[in-house]
Amino acid sequence: MKTNDFSAPRRMSKSAFVIFLVNNLWLYAKYFLFIVILELFNSEKKLSFIEAALDFLVVLAICLTLAAVIAFINYYSKKYYVENGNLIFIHGLVRKEITSISLTKIHSLRTKQGLIYRLLDMKGVSFDTLASQSEEIEMILDNEDWEALLSRIETLDSQTQIQASEADKIEEKTDGYTTKLSVGNLNLIKGALCQNHLRGMVVFGSILVTLYDQIISVNENAVEYFYGYMATHADFLRLSLSSCITVAAILYIVTLLLWLGKVFLRYFNMDIRIDREQLFFESGLISRNSSRFSYDKICTVYIKRNIIEKWLACSTVMLKQALNATDRNRGVDVRIYGSDSATTFLDWWLGKDYASSQPIVSAQSGYGLLGYTIRFDLLVSLAAGIALCYFQYYGWLWLPVVYMLISLIKGIFAVRRSSITLKEDYVEINSGKFAEVKNYFKYSNMEVVRMTATPFTPFYHRVNLVISTNGSSFTVRSLKEQEAKEIYELLLYNCYIK
Repeated sequence: MKTNDFSAPRRMSKSAFVIFLVNNLWLYAKYFLFIVILELFNSEKKLSFIEAALDFLVVLAICLTLAAVIAFINYYSKKYYVENGNLIFIHGLVRKEITSISLTKIHSLRTKQGLIYRLLDMKGVSFDTLASQSEEIEMILDNEDWEALLSRIETLDSQTQIQASEADKIEEKTDGYTTKLSVGNLNLIKGALCQNHLRGMVVFGSILVTLYDQIISVNENAVEYFYGYMATHADFLRLSLSSCITVAAILYIVTLLLWLGKVFLRYFNMDIRIDREQLFFESGLISRNSSRFSYDKICTVYIKRNIIEKWLACSTVMLKQALNATDRNRGVDVRIYGSDSATTFLDWWLGKDYASSQPIVSAQSGYGLLGYTIRFDLLVSLAAGIALCYFQYYGWLWLPVVYMLISLIKGIFAVRRSSITLKEDYVEINSGKFAEVKNYFKYSNMEVVRMTATPFTPFYHRVNLVISTNGSSFTVRSLKEQEAKEIYELLLYNCYIK
């Protein structure tokens, strides 16, 4: 009979071997395709169909064998068990390593369920703590083991909370959570449309870079052929102004769809559950990813509202987490698009009376921030203007002028929105250009406070204030020197006493 007390070292479910195998096959697929294409297009070898098919089968067998051997090593060399409230991993074949994590010190639990995971009824589970200085170890568990282990962790969490304060009683619910939030898919699309649509350019660009790398890896002459073709047909490919506008519109629609697709795949059917000490997020269309992390791991709550979001009565909320080694290698901050629940998260993290916290001191950025904001745009506009004049394209000079006007408007908005306010219980930093951005963090989360001068400080007596937490950093520019000194001293004082 299968036991779930985890007291004895045990390997993961046998289905984990299948997942290791599939992951390895996916990893080696590009090398397999490279070898096959190299063999097919090798002009020095003239192979018959049967010989080509045999070569294909031999390469496939080698890849399958290699993937199976490595998958077996990964599966066989990993064990885990629970002892004295610690989750212990034993991993490594030649050199055994033991990693021990206290179940009460786990700040994040992340799970993923891709298509193969779902078919096998498995979950990939990653644990980490703030103190972790190494990469995470992923455990692949079946649902029965996962539920039993999660129950064990939650039991220890509850015991720790009771020992810490008998007076603090968590509101009882049948599922253990006090608040449930659901971000509907229509809200998700609405929130994604409120973002900078050119983010799709990043997705589009990454696709093009991947294709370019694949072409290069297959045949270096392919790029030279492409460039030669473009040069030969340059006159034919020259587009009119209307054609350029049409191409730009099509490209914009493609990038917008790519951006929406990325958001939808990642955040589809987002489920959010909140209790006193934990948050749980789960989302995803094809692969369901979840993150269960501690209240203590949040270092900043970020809330953004642009003009469209204000009009639609929604916002973008991001919970920035304290970073460990794994977090620094990949983004783990939780983003919630199209949400109208910013107040819920602030109530949870700062306390229900956070809005009544009295301001102690505040400071507003000066016009030095305007120069900082437009500095690169100014150089680009000047360079473009000089180039257009040099080639006598005077009719196009309106482009850098319009670009510079937009940059000036952006800089003015940045100055108007940039400020820092110290309140009794927390710090609020406002920023943003075309969107209003508010960052909230507690004094206890601060790690570094710096006041830096600029080359213009002796003339205008303006300085920059840099504040770093254990997962985020902020620079408030062009503050009056005396105000910045007062805020600097108060931050150090509050950080010490809180």
